[in-house]
Amino acid sequence: MGKTLGMPVFFLAGGKSSRMGKDKGLVLLNGKPLISYLIETIESLDLPVAIISNEPIYESFGYPVFPDLVKEKGPLGGIFTALSNTESDHCLILSCDSPFTGKDVIQKLISEAFPDQITLGQLSGKLLPFPGVYPRSLKQKLKQNLDANHLKLRSFILEESFRLISWDEGSQNPEREFANLNTPEDLRFWEEKIIEQ
Repeated sequence: MGKTLGMPVFFLAGGKSSRMGKDKGLVLLNGKPLISYLIETIESLDLPVAIISNEPIYESFGYPVFPDLVKEKGPLGGIFTALSNTESDHCLILSCDSPFTGKDVIQKLISEAFPDQITLGQLSGKLLPFPGVYPRSLKQKLKQNLDANHLKLRSFILEESFRLISWDEGSQNPEREFANLNTPEDLRFWEEKIIEQ
């Protein structure tokens, strides 16, 4: 088991979103930015938080903001930036377009973290890169992929040592916890869902 106590958490935010039409982390869902939902969850677990974004506006949330070290490289570049800004063996990385990730899922990922392995989940047979625990030992391999412009995250994961947690059994509400809000239609759907609840 690696150093999991107090594992740092990085939010991938501020990426371009052609489908949403704006920065997804700052999009309002029932009056709150999507990133705020994740921040509230992580704060309840008392874990150190940082944000990966090229937008200084994220500093208003009160946490360190790290711009991409290698620009325009998508999630792979975000993971590289996170691992380059920690001394921890592992980082937990979440994406702002999945705002409903719950405490139980996060605690399960952290507790299952293993040296030099990626720890992530699958749902209905589909691999979910986020939320995921990524070891700092991947940093050099990530840089090589970025330099070669090999940017497909799932392909990268499948080439590495990884372990999977089944969220079909491990999540109480997988439809909500792993919902990706990528379009204005997704926002409207979840706004109605939240109001109904």
